[in-house]
Amino acid sequence: MKALKLQLNRTTIKYIFLIFPILNFGILTAQPQGGYRPHPLLSPMWQAEVEYMDPTQVEDTTMDNGFSGAGFTYRLPLYLGKDWLSADGGKPFYAIFAQAGVNVRQSQIDFIEPDRLLTLGKLSVTGLMAKGLRNVYLINLSAALPSESFAFKPNYIRPYGAFVWRKLYHNNTLWHTLGVIYTPIAGRDLPLPVAGFGFKMGNDDQLQFTFPFNVAYTHKFNRYFSLTARMQNMGGFYYLHADSTYRQEPNIYRFRYPRVGVMGRLYTLTHVVICPEIALTGRGRLQRNDDKFRQMNALYFRLSVQVRFGKRPTAAPILNFDPGDSGFDPSYLIE
Repeated sequence: MKALKLQLNRTTIKYIFLIFPILNFGILTAQPQGGYRPHPLLSPMWQAEVEYMDPTQVEDTTMDNGFSGAGFTYRLPLYLGKDWLSADGGKPFYAIFAQAGVNVRQSQIDFIEPDRLLTLGKLSVTGLMAKGLRNVYLINLSAALPSESFAFKPNYIRPYGAFVWRKLYHNNTLWHTLGVIYTPIAGRDLPLPVAGFGFKMGNDDQLQFTFPFNVAYTHKFNRYFSLTARMQNMGGFYYLHADSTYRQEPNIYRFRYPRVGVMGRLYTLTHVVICPEIALTGRGRLQRNDDKFRQMNALYFRLSVQVRFGKRPTAAPILNFDPGDSGFDPSYLIE
């Protein structure tokens, strides 16, 4: 067991050293390229990421729990209204987006048998209406398959959705977000309210709070690099195959971790965003069927690369944001 833990610690170090060369390369290439960056909300994009949570002890047991993983997301606008918002508010602007994503996590140590693949496939459609220069409404409908090795059963398909209203005030430095979301963020499917606000303190600092997803403070060092300190939840569940301990199916594994960390954003080549993150999780809440456990604090690492493409339209200020900014969809990065 000690040899295994040593190997995992070495794996953690490899993740850390993987991030720094990419950051250094990004800093060298983050030079002015001319033109505009693709729009954070309205442009097509794809995003790839790797993540790792260092295994730590599951309390009151001799078991440890952790994972390593990777994910890919693609977003495509299906419809963008032609009549953009004019300076006096003009007509409402409508847009429709499709998004597909897949995430794979490999279990480590022995809480879940080692090397089992926890997989999540997701398809979603988002509709947007911007009214005037200050209000935007988003409706999202999704279907997800949280299973092991992409095992498909009709009752494994989970429907999710959200409705969010975001209002920007006249000085363009204050906004609020209200709505409702049906999500597994707490380890089970729940309808939850979305309520938050954001405030820009000058050109370089921003505070964002959204219940129940995140609190974030961002400082922009320049046009190409920023750091965000944030607290947020990480949760969900998977339908697993039966094993030697849990013989019934569906065998449901639920998890929920609060985490506190620092995330960097490096904008390169006008359309690429490199986003490393390091965080410390709080005591995790784990559940296998009716058996409940708590997990010790753990280090969490993630590295995301998002590529946005397409022309950047002239947009009203209310549309210059990313849904991940308010916790609306964690698969997005924050502008």
